[in-house]
Parts: sequence; C-alpha cells; structure tokens
Amino acid sequence: MPATHITLVANDGSELTTQLLQQLEKGGQRAVVLNLPHIQNPITERAVTLAAASDEAVRKALETIQAQYGTVGSFIHLHPHFEFQQGNFTQHFPAEREIVKILFFLAKHLQKPLNALGRQQRASFLAVTRLDGQLGQGKRGNVSIIGGGVPGLVKCLNLEWPSVFCRALDIQPELPAKEIVAQILAELQDADASYVEVAFSEEGRKTTTVQPVAVAEHSEIRTRVTSDSVFLVSGGARGVTASCVIEMAKVFQCKFILLGRSSSNFEVPAYAKAEQEEGALKRLIMEDMKAKGEKPNLATVKSTYSHIVAKKEIDDTIARIKGFGGQAVYVQGDVTAPSSFRPALNAATAALGKITGILHGAGRLADKYIQDKTEADFEHVLSVKLDGLLALLQSVDIHQLDHLILFSSVAGFYGNVGQTDYAIANEILSKAAHLFKTNHPNTQVSAINWGAWDSGMVSGELKAQFEAAGVTLVNSEGGAAMLVNELNVAYADQPQAIIGGTLPAAVSYISEDLRTYRIHRHLALKANPFLNHHVIQGNAVLPVVNAVGWMAHTCEKAYPDFSIFKVENTRLFKGIVFDGTQKEDYIIELKEVEKSPEQIVFETTVLSEGEKLPTYHYKATVTLLNRKTDRKAPKFAHQLSGTYQPTSGAGLYEDGSLFHGHYFQGIEQILDCTESQIVLSCKAPEVPLSEQGQFPVGSVNTFFTDIQYQGMVVWVQKFMDGAKSLPLQTDSAVIYQPIPFGKELFVHVKIAEATDFKMVAECTVYDAEGAVYMVTKGATVTVSKQLVW
Repeated sequence: MPATHITLVANDGSELTTQLLQQLEKGGQRAVVLNLPHIQNPITERAVTLAAASDEAVRKALETIQAQYGTVGSFIHLHPHFEFQQGNFTQHFPAEREIVKILFFLAKHLQKPLNALGRQQRASFLAVTRLDGQLGQGKRGNVSIIGGGVPGLVKCLNLEWPSVFCRALDIQPELPAKEIVAQILAELQDADASYVEVAFSEEGRKTTTVQPVAVAEHSEIRTRVTSDSVFLVSGGARGVTASCVIEMAKVFQCKFILLGRSSSNFEVPAYAKAEQEEGALKRLIMEDMKAKGEKPNLATVKSTYSHIVAKKEIDDTIARIKGFGGQAVYVQGDVTAPSSFRPALNAATAALGKITGILHGAGRLADKYIQDKTEADFEHVLSVKLDGLLALLQSVDIHQLDHLILFSSVAGFYGNVGQTDYAIANEILSKAAHLFKTNHPNTQVSAINWGAWDSGMVSGELKAQFEAAGVTLVNSEGGAAMLVNELNVAYADQPQAIIGGTLPAAVSYISEDLRTYRIHRHLALKANPFLNHHVIQGNAVLPVVNAVGWMAHTCEKAYPDFSIFKVENTRLFKGIVFDGTQKEDYIIELKEVEKSPEQIVFETTVLSEGEKLPTYHYKATVTLLNRKTDRKAPKFAHQLSGTYQPTSGAGLYEDGSLFHGHYFQGIEQILDCTESQIVLSCKAPEVPLSEQGQFPVGSVNTFFTDIQYQGMVVWVQKFMDGAKSLPLQTDSAVIYQPIPFGKELFVHVKIAEATDFKMVAECTVYDAEGAVYMVTKGATVTVSKQLVW
C-alpha cells in the first residue's frame, strides 16, 4: 500500500480489535481506528470517534481521518457479536441496526478512495461478522440477526466496485482472537475473487452454494394448508404477491387477510372501469376534471391514476380469490406500524378465524449506486422488510403458526448493482427464517429468494439486459405455482430457497499493469479422498491432470467472469507422491503475460520451498477467455478401421492394464485400436464434491481428462510389448465446453509418434452429434518396460 494510504479498522469494542491492530502494524501496515458511537473500550491512539450514526457524521469522520492520517486504502469492519436472552430476539436490534447503518454510509464515502487505489493496486473492503461461523445457518437459537444483512451489502459492493477486493467473513465467535485475526489477514490476501462470502469455524472454511432441485410439473403436493388456514399477507393485494395468493386460493381454497397501504374506500369512476391502458386512462381523468371545471395538473392526474389502479387491482385480487373458492378481507395500514391496522385486523380475524400463517411480501426499492444513497433510502427500504416482519409477528401468536413465508430476493443472495440497502434487508429476512425455524421447528418456514419477475416491474430494456446476461426471469404463472410447491411438507426443513434465475455476475477489473500472484496451499492426503483412487506402487499420486486443473482453475478465480480456454506447454518436473516424505506446503505462482478485456494469459508454476532452492513440480501457460466469447467449437467424426472387434473397457481395470480406482474408471468400450489410433467410448463416473477435496471440478473435468491419457496407456501396452506409461507433458489443450459427469462421450487418440521412450498423440473428446468438447495436441506419455503399478 502506498505510504499515503492507511488501513481503517472499525472497532468492535473487544480484544479482537487490539490484536488485529498489532498484527497489521507488525506486517508494516499503518492502521487507524474508527470508534463507533457507544462502543465499549474505545481506542484513543491513532483513532477517531464517530459522533453519531448518520451519513453526515460518517462523512466528517472520514474527512478527519484523511486530514490527520492519510487516505483509506483498506477497510476492515469488525461487527460485534450479539446474543439475545430469554427469547427476546429484538433485544439488540437498535444497537445493531445503528452499526449496520454506519457501515452502509462508510461504504458510501469510501467508494471514491478505494476505487481510485484499486485501479492501481489492491484495495480492499472486508466486513467481519461473528454470527456463528456458518453465515447464520448454524441453528443457534439466540444469535441476533441484523448483522446477517452485512454480506448482502458486501456482495452488492463487489458488483459496483470491480476494482476493489470485497469480502464478507463470518467467524465462529468462540474461536480465540488470535485465530480470528490470522483468518482475517488470510482473507485480506486471498487471490480468489470468485468467493465474496466466506464462513470460518472449527469445522473449517466454507461458503454457501446452491443445490438445484428439479420440480416435476403437476407433482402431488402434501401440505398442512387447508381451507381453514388463514394467512396474514403484507403487500398481498397487488403485484407479485397477489399472483401468489390467487394461486394459493386456486389450489387450497384458504383464507387471506390482505394488508396494504392503498385505500380501499376509493370509488373507481364509471369512465375508468373498462379502461386499462395508462395513457388513455390519464386522458379520461383530465377530461373528467375539465368537465367538473377543474384545471388538470400533473400531480393530481398522477395521484388519481394511482388510486384508480390500486383499487382496481385490490378488487380484482379479492374477486379472483373468491372465484376460486377462497375468502379474503382487505385491511388498510402501514405494515411497519401495527397500531395503524390492529383494529381492522382484529375485525378480520373475528370474521375469518385465527391466523395460522404469515406471508410477508411487502417491499420497497430505492435503486441507486451506493455513493448516491441517502438516509431516507436506507431507512425506507430496510423498514418495510424488517419492521414489517416484526409488526406481523407481533400481531399473531407465533407459537401457533403453521407457516411463515418471507419474500426475500436473489439481490441479497448474489448481490445486485444499485440495491445495497435492499440486499441488506433481504439477507436479514433470510437469516430470520433460519433463526425462526431453529426456535419453532413445528412451523414450516421459507425465505424465498426470488429472482426477477417478468412483470410490469421489468421494462423491455431491462428484460433485454437480463437476457444478454443469461438471467432467467420468473413468469407470473410459473412463479406463483412454485410458491405453492414450497408449501409442500417435503421442504419443511429447508428455511431458504431460491426460485428463478441468478442476477448478472461481477465484471472483473482489467488493470493496465501485468500482475503476479503467489498463492500458498497446504496439501493433505486426508483432505483429498479421490487420491485413494489414484495409487501407484502403494502410494497415492496426484494426477498430472489435477495439477493442471489446479493451475488453470486458480487463474479463473482471479478473474471470475473469465473461463479456461487453452492450456499450453504443460510440463511435469517432479510429481507429488504421498509417500510420507512429500512436502505439505506448496506455492502456485501466476504471472500475467498478456491481458485484455477479451483474453488473459498466465504463466503458471507449482513449486515447494527447499532448504536452499525451490523444487519445481509443474508448469503451464493458461489462457482465459471472457465468458461472453463465442468459442466456435468444431465438429468431429471418427472413422473406424473395421478390423477391430469392440471390447469392454471394464476388464482394463480388473486385469492390471490400468491401475485406476473407481473415480477414474471411465473407459466403457474400446471401439477401435490400430497402430494409428485408438477410439474409446467413455463416461466419467460421478465423483461427490466432498470426495474431490482441494481439487473440485470446474471448467475442466480433470477426472475425464485423465481418461483420455488412459487410452494412450492402453495403446502403448498393446503395441509396445506390454510397456507401461505415465503422462509426461502436453503441448496444448483447448477446452470448448465443460465435460459433465455421467455423459457418454468419445475419445479419439491419433498416434503422432511412438518410440522406445515416449508416445505422442492428439486427443479429441466429442459427443454422438460430433460436438467437440476438448482437443489435446502433443499429449506425451513415457514408455517403460520397467515401470510397475
């Protein structure tokens, strides 16, 4: 970091801050402390105390820090750990909400200096929470959830600030401060930009992933919803939520109390009842005003139009619910203020019965970049989601609820440009769902992280942008049906679900300078179960293809919106054999040699430190292409000799021809084997993610890649007097599309050279339609009659 810049640490009032400062200074960083208002144990040396939890106070504090100490080039937020007592889960909400608000406006005012530095070198924004070390999903029943919104902010900043390293880290609070500090420093130096949200506990380092679940059309739904069920629904009379409750009425004929801000007493004029088009309706409003002798003005026309549309939508929703056999009562009120609707709610429950479920669908947007956000934006967006939830829960007997459905958003789960406040609010809702399910296991809880709906809220221009980014929109009919499906008791233990597509991914910042990364990795056999399927002479051996995948995927992680296209000049110097004498710590060095918005080229090396000199293990040149680039895959069709009788591949793994264990046993049939070629039918067995260890499959399926080299090994044994062979080097491998597990593919191995010491071939992987997945040239294996498995 330049001498003009400092690391700013937000003090959480604990020993953690002190120990972190010591280690930062020990590492040569100039650290300054920001004491938050009312914090315990404020620090006085090299520190500034924030006067209040406001936008203006944050701005002034940062100006003071700039004038006295320097420009902020790295920011670390230490969020206090809050636990509530005796079931009072709102106990710490005021204090914690204030801290999240301060963090929000710190991000607003740090936008300029962090991005300016990030365009030249690494700048960072790291927010550390201590919920449970599992991102609020650890099933603790007493963790305050407001800090759970912090990752939502960070995920949005990661999209808005491509030149800044952004990360949200949730750490188990019971871990020693020394261990927490070590992890914070490790995260600050992480070169992997593909993860924005990380959890760390005594179980290790994790992140949240999505598990796709196929839902069969017209599948039977087992549910606790009956015609006697009564749902209190916020935002339920209009828009997306209305579509959902109408579908619920259609399927269950249940009852609804629809809570909304719009007045239900407004009488729709006769002239407006049949007109739907906005322009035409506004013209009719103006004509009516003129007929009454009133002078039309824009504000009055707009207000009248809004009232008409709202009343028509409310009436239509109630009519459709009743048409499907359900019942509905509309209650006007502000969902954030229980007193505004309590009398009417009491009357509604007297008519319909006890409330058995809550559907919190209300929401508010204020989409702007973080630097343009105001206090009003933050409060209004957060209040509807958070205060609205509290008001709804206060209006019912929470111990008697059968269902709690919270409409959250993928904006919180993935982040979205312009929606920092909205993401915070929705992440809090998702954490609330996990907490409520832990404390009320008999209630079916679901925080639905909705994707963008293809409704009136999405303009044609925005829809085109989503399509260009590969984002799938939720159609109204399908989305409503999916909500009904979520009420299936089969999902009773899943308090959070994503319905719909993702959001546009982050765009990497391409700096002008060529950078070098050195990444340390501790390798352990027990952490990589798949290696027990690749054993030579009694010892597990890291396959060369996994080493290549390691180098290639590490390059990808530095630029997540790029993917592997080509690996060239692969060389094996000293393989990694787990024989008890192997090194445990390795360094992968990535050196950028070419960089543009379309393509990035790295020289990559895996090495380990020695007493005097390093030991080099593997080397390769890796080319990444922007994921939007069309790769133009060629077609390929094999020509069989007609002189070979196809044979089963299973015997190769049984008779000693190949040493590979189950996870690498992919040759199903040898279709042809002559002096010039070998053609294989292959299928990579499914390898559980937990078994892939530190080498998970990404753009390159390393397990299948090993299979093509097995074909070369088989050919050598047949035509080189039973000699054995192992991979040595590769000139180039071009990846046109990812190779999946479990799909039948063909491997064509064309023999280019065969001597007493090596065999060289060109390998092509393709499917039954001739679509090419990968082409490998200059694939070279050793030839040795002394080699034994």
